[in-house]
Amino acid sequence: MKKLFFLVLVMISVSSLSAQQGPVGRIDIQVILGNRPPAPNEANLMRIEENRHPNITKAMHDIGDAMKHLHEAPDDFGGHKGQAEADLKQAWVSLRKALYFRIYQDTH
Repeated sequence: MKKLFFLVLVMISVSSLSAQQGPVGRIDIQVILGNRPPAPNEANLMRIEENRHPNITKAMHDIGDAMKHLHEAPDDFGGHKGQAEADLKQAWVSLRKALYFRIYQDTH
């Protein structure tokens, strides 16, 4: 009986440690940069991280919306529109790197 109790305790401990480590697997930098769509396993890992960090996820969506609206603006605003678009893209990539850092495979 003591052996069974000990075994159950060890299994619970190992299970708890696994849950704390987060998702197992990696995503490629090209996915983070938006250069290619995620493979199904990458998309699953990304969804897990997005659900864990809704504030960063919302900020990424807000920046995406801002990029879309800025791109659709009818003027170049003296060249500042292009710079603003580049800055927003960099902020979006930085947020993605932050959000997915645990599953990010740095290839450079």
